[in-house]
Amino acid sequence: MFKGLLAAWLMLVGLSVAHAAEAPVDAAQLLERQQAGRAPLLLDVRRTEEYRDGHIAGALNIPVDQLASRAGVLGVPRDSDIVVYCVSGKRAARAQETLTSLGYTHVRLLDGSLNEWRQRHLPLAH
Repeated sequence: MFKGLLAAWLMLVGLSVAHAAEAPVDAAQLLERQQAGRAPLLLDVRRTEEYRDGHIAGALNIPVDQLASRAGVLGVPRDSDIVVYCVSGKRAARAQETLTSLGYTHVRLLDGSLNEWRQRHLPLAH
């Protein structure tokens, strides 16, 4: 019986780890989802002045250092799809960890973050 419980527990832990490490979203895939009206919640975790200089259309701006205290303004259920980005991905990874620790279960990074978006010459809002 103990072995069965241990196996079940290990399987659950494995699923949790796999779930937490969802693959990043490709920039073209995100743009396609936006154009089809199926966009996830898009979260820009850069500073406000960086956001004003250009951001991906539809992105909500909450600087990473404020995210834990302002997560309630996301206004989505904790199982909603959320895609997080910054400039290079470092702050986005911190934000992903924060959101996961707050119980959000489908938080993914934008692959290459804003640097990749810009290199592909994809549209920015101002």
